[in-house]
Amino acid sequence: MTDPETQMPTLSFIGNSTMADFQVDSRLTTASLDATVQGIDLVSFSPKTITISVSWTATDPLTGTLSPITRTTMENRVQFDGFSFLIHISSQMRLATASGMMTVMGGPTIPLPPTPAAIARADVGTMTRIPLP
Repeated sequence: MTDPETQMPTLSFIGNSTMADFQVDSRLTTASLDATVQGIDLVSFSPKTITISVSWTATDPLTGTLSPITRTTMENRVQFDGFSFLIHISSQMRLATASGMMTVMGGPTIPLPPTPAAIARADVGTMTRIPLP
């Protein structure tokens, strides 16, 4: 965060969350995140707690229609001396818009304005073959 007048940083935060609820609709049409993050403000060097609430919607804001799913598949194989390793990745994604709120405990609530985003899912599989002696 920066001060709108001076453009000086007012909050530079690093932390982690032990309490989060992340949901993704099975059709990739909506997603949401509610999290509490504890960490340290790198500007004031003081501990802070931040709550974040973000929602994603895969509806095109101009047309009001559902964004189409983009599917990708990738496979990579390594083989030598009888050893083989195969990785297969299959993903699905819809373009979306994300927006939400961030609240610094004991401080301001900051709106997170709508921004281009994506809702995605990936399936990853590996297979390894090692020759027996």
